[in-house]
Amino acid sequence: MSSDAHASDDHVDPVSDTSRAATEDGSSGQMIDNLRRTQEQMISDGQERGTLRDVADSLGISSAVALRALRGAAEIKPQMAARVREAAERLHFPLDELSEETEHRGVVAVLVNTMRNTWISDLVRSIRIELTATGRTVVVVPTRRRIPEYPVAADTDAIENLVHLGVDGFLMISDLADMDHVLEATGSRPLVGIGCSRSLAGRFDTVRIDDEVGQGLLVDHLVGLGHREIAHVGGVGAEVARERAEAFRKAMERHGLGDIARVEPGDFTEQVGQTAGSMLLRGSKVPTAVTCSNDVSAIGVLAAAAEAGYAVPESLAVAGYGNTSLASSGIAELTSVDPNSSRLGALAAQYLVERISGHDGPARDVAVAPSLVARRTTSAGPRPETVRRKRISVD
Repeated sequence: MSSDAHASDDHVDPVSDTSRAATEDGSSGQMIDNLRRTQEQMISDGQERGTLRDVADSLGISSAVALRALRGAAEIKPQMAARVREAAERLHFPLDELSEETEHRGVVAVLVNTMRNTWISDLVRSIRIELTATGRTVVVVPTRRRIPEYPVAADTDAIENLVHLGVDGFLMISDLADMDHVLEATGSRPLVGIGCSRSLAGRFDTVRIDDEVGQGLLVDHLVGLGHREIAHVGGVGAEVARERAEAFRKAMERHGLGDIARVEPGDFTEQVGQTAGSMLLRGSKVPTAVTCSNDVSAIGVLAAAAEAGYAVPESLAVAGYGNTSLASSGIAELTSVDPNSSRLGALAAQYLVERISGHDGPARDVAVAPSLVARRTTSAGPRPETVRRKRISVD
């Protein structure tokens, strides 16, 4: 996907395409180019401070090991501790904010719409790793409630109670309903959005998934396999869903397929994904491939395909978004876009700590580039065209 898709005021994260699979014992998994960045590169990229994840990735170790090394843990060898500290200084990690393990400066609340989205757990883990380095504790707070006047509303009472309890600040995963009321409820506490829609950029610090790149990767992958009749399930339920649907249309137009790009309305749930999948598969023109707004809705499409008798991937290719545990499960083996949750969480946590520490600059907006993880559900090209028998009328 070309970088031309980004507006000039966007900041595209320069290291978001790195892959990290480091484990807690310090062993490193698959490493990709560009892990080691110099101080000058970081400054030119517009990122003044490195995160704990940056330090760990530059050495091919886990964040937990890097944290213990910076704290002078006895089990870390002096040579490793020296290397970690040198990397931290080179990458401008805020060593002055590093606390002892027994010290706690406060609590950060992570606001979420639902606890059923498995993508949230990936983000929360990276957030906790980064904030633990500053002695802060993370609490996850569901803020979605239903009231008679509105189908869905944010639980602003819960947010106000958190303010009264003295939380340092808030991290918001995806868009919450009633954003004006949410911001009013947070009062003077800083708020940073993660994985939220582009429409919120400029109101507060946001660390987003670059969905134009993500949908472009999916469409490029499917077109490369020979697919042309590609549909998308999504576009409703949240501004993020609408932005992903629009990104899908743009990717199809780039391949000259804009006229046949089809978006079947669907949200982020499995039930609606199954309904949308059923609508696509019983129409007069059945697509050969379907992309979805997230992994959960893609599971619904897979269920609809099984019910309609379509073999995946031989008769229908299906792709999700989020690269959650659902996608990587042995049953689904779902092709998905990996949003780089570790990078999203680490950057958002860093921005929040800066705001808590008094940073009062303009709101920042960073678009983190995702990557594609291809699995079994898109491992075949389009199904062979069948010749429809002509209807013969008998006089």
